[in-house]
Amino acid sequence: MAITRINVGTLANDGTGDDLRQAFVKVNNNFDDLDARTEGQATADNLGEGTGIFYSKENGVIGLKSLVSGTNIQITNDADTVTISNTGTIVLQGSTGTGSIAGANRTLLVTGGDNITTTASSNSITVNIDPSGLVLSDTAPQLGGPLNADNNNIVNVGILTANTITGALTGTVDGINITSLYNSLGNVLGFDYGTVVVNVTNALDFFVSQQSINYGTIVSPGSTGSDFGAIV
Repeated sequence: MAITRINVGTLANDGTGDDLRQAFVKVNNNFDDLDARTEGQATADNLGEGTGIFYSKENGVIGLKSLVSGTNIQITNDADTVTISNTGTIVLQGSTGTGSIAGANRTLLVTGGDNITTTASSNSITVNIDPSGLVLSDTAPQLGGPLNADNNNIVNVGILTANTITGALTGTVDGINITSLYNSLGNVLGFDYGTVVVNVTNALDFFVSQQSINYGTIVSPGSTGSDFGAIV
């Protein structure tokens, strides 16, 4: 109940206030009311493992620490609730395009493309590249340097265009079997045409047939020329 006040009158001994008995009845009633009330806390404790908000208690007043919002943190309250919200945003910047993730419980999704897969484990993201079919998917591939085939064959070539070919050339070029042609020519520096059957019909032909003429080599031919007519 509410505290009952004692009427002390307007002036001393003017007879308008409570008499002595009535006054002490009010005093007793007020003491009973105070005694029936819940005893106030002498102090306060912080519970749990978080940062405490209790500061002090002085003259029956409990002092609490204030909650101050930090970067990307918002604190709101109503009659019986204090709400702490994350207002930050993760900005995603790619080589093409941008994105963002806002609010709490945010998830960053890393996806792969053609021949690329991603795997997440613990605090790591692994990007795997499957090399199969990469060259096939490029319709106009170019090399930035020499191609090392590591002694492997290059097969199923359609048209081969080159400024210089170094090394042994085998197979067919423009329908000509290079290997057979080389074998039929013999030594590169001198052809073996077999023997020449000399047909002598006069003294001059006999004299010419006994002479040696040096025509040089294929690489360094001599200046001498001969006209043997036509081969019938």
